[in-house]
Amino acid sequence: MDNPQFQQHGRPHPEGDAHTGRSRRKRPIHHSPFFWVGAFFILVAMIVYVATNDLSFWPNAKPVPALAP
Repeated sequence: MDNPQFQQHGRPHPEGDAHTGRSRRKRPIHHSPFFWVGAFFILVAMIVYVATNDLSFWPNAKPVPALAP
């Protein structure tokens, strides 16, 4: 095993699962407060969009034609 052909090149591999290459020290994204703040704002945006009828605060007086004349 002293043959240079079998020596490791580059930096050492990170600790963790050899198949996925993920480190065991890295925590999952759903443990981050940034994830939950982003999820909260996305949920609020969806609720506002649905509650305001597609962000239209008053109904249109005349319908919008499907095809322009």
